[in-house]
Amino acid sequence: MQFDVVVVLYNSAGWLRRCVAALAASRYDLSLLRLWFVDNASKDDTVALLGQLQQAYPGFGGFTVIFNALNEGFGRACNRGALGGEAPWLFFLNPDCEVEPDCFAEMAKGIAEKPDAGAFECRQLPYEMDHHLDPVTLEVPWASGAAMVVRRTLFARLGGFDKNLFLYCEDVDLSWLIRAAGQPIYYLPRAVVVHRVLQREDNTESERREYTQTALGRLLLAYKYGGIVRGNRRYLRTLRRPQHFPGVRRMMAANYLGHFLALWPFLFWRFKHRALYHNAPAQLAGDFAPQRGRAVLETHVTNGPMISVVIRTHKRPQRLRGALQSIANQTYTNYEIVVVEDGAPTSQQMVAEEFAHLPIRYHATGTPVGRGKAGNLGLDMAGGEYLNFLDDDDYFYPDHLELMAATAAAHPEADLVIGRAMVAQVEVLSEDPYRYAIRHIDLFRFDRVDVFTMCQTCQIPIQSAIFKKSLYQRCGGLAEDIDGYEDWAMWLRFLKVARRIDPRHVDIHRATSMFILPAGQQDADRRADHYHKSYAGILADPQFHYEVTLADLRYFYDGMIADIAHLQSEGEAKLAEYLDYHGNRDAHGRT
Repeated sequence: MQFDVVVVLYNSAGWLRRCVAALAASRYDLSLLRLWFVDNASKDDTVALLGQLQQAYPGFGGFTVIFNALNEGFGRACNRGALGGEAPWLFFLNPDCEVEPDCFAEMAKGIAEKPDAGAFECRQLPYEMDHHLDPVTLEVPWASGAAMVVRRTLFARLGGFDKNLFLYCEDVDLSWLIRAAGQPIYYLPRAVVVHRVLQREDNTESERREYTQTALGRLLLAYKYGGIVRGNRRYLRTLRRPQHFPGVRRMMAANYLGHFLALWPFLFWRFKHRALYHNAPAQLAGDFAPQRGRAVLETHVTNGPMISVVIRTHKRPQRLRGALQSIANQTYTNYEIVVVEDGAPTSQQMVAEEFAHLPIRYHATGTPVGRGKAGNLGLDMAGGEYLNFLDDDDYFYPDHLELMAATAAAHPEADLVIGRAMVAQVEVLSEDPYRYAIRHIDLFRFDRVDVFTMCQTCQIPIQSAIFKKSLYQRCGGLAEDIDGYEDWAMWLRFLKVARRIDPRHVDIHRATSMFILPAGQQDADRRADHYHKSYAGILADPQFHYEVTLADLRYFYDGMIADIAHLQSEGEAKLAEYLDYHGNRDAHGRT
């Protein structure tokens, strides 16, 4: 598979040598890689360094340098770099990115496995992109232009990146057009680039520029695709209370005044593409994808602790398939899966035929024993040092086990590692095959996890934490006498004695899993009623009676005030989003 690698440069001398050296170190036939460097009138040593590198690395299929007299911006320069090549796939790469040795091999593998794809997004470390993706199919709403693979014919047909977007959001715009053309975009979790963007010396300045230019880009895309009034309101709300960068309000105000001169090409494009505009809400994201939060992972964790993933299921092989596929997508490999079927072996054939390549142990109880008992059977069967539940209709994002293992390895004294999750409200379209439509998805908003908050409501989605098997053996597992909130009882027992990394807060602030709630009000009410039947029993159990001190109450109050202050510092939009959230749902969807 041939690739044209397009790298846009602007004062990039500090990063360029490492970028090219990493490309040259690829475990891939270098003659299949043609490099296209587009220099946007750099004022440092970038041009001189390019000449040296061209001589130092003769093994590529091509090494072409294009010089722009002026800084034309990222998108326009990418378009120039894409014009000369003939490879079927374009790889847009930032100069502060270093591909890992197997990156191109993984890209070629992904292209072969996804023939319907219009584009791909590579994984970026140490700070991975934080937008949501489908944990089963790995589809993404948009791909980051820092490491983005695009089908050449489609790129040419769509006209490339929008030249009127100088910097930021041009990748979102192109992604939406690709999806509107009927070709999905996929994430490649094992095609990795190391992105040094947050390690720059002028980090504050680059973050401020990214923040202000992204806000401007979102506003201009509102003119192109619709939602002009909403886009202006959002921008002005952010202008009124932006993130705390020096001079950020002045820069945003100048951008807002200037956008009245820049908006016309976007309006004209919209008028020329009325059919696309009218279909935009159905075909496009309509906005940026919901964010999962960021986490730092300096390098891959491949030899961490063994994690056993326990899945309870009951006559739902179609749903179980998606959960297992989300585990197959994991970037971490030191795991096992224990599937416990509560009743007859309905899913056994599907598991054996479709997931024979995974380390799975399957057990059917024959006679139904209940959710709690089935889960505890799985915990007893598990051989890992750490245990992790996954319900058969919930999912792991590809980095879930790796981030959990990395955190556990960094804190071997901890019995319990707690992460965050996305909550998706879905409408089930069919059971066989299992298909659903996400009506709303957002970050499950919890940060404090201690006995005081857990006595009020269950704050831990069952799949979002790992715990040592020794903790289970000491405290017991799921409650077996109730059919709902059985995990809440387990967490309360754990929190009494578990050694924590942070005794009051979550340990991983990135959502690494997704759990499902019904979108329809009747289904949601039915589910809540089912769980409420167990609610009184848990609260009446003497083993879950705790003494609350004034210090606990004060800490809770101070934490709430601190949360509001933090959200205000993140911008008024974040505060409004938090206050408008769906009524403090707990981990089971209870309001």
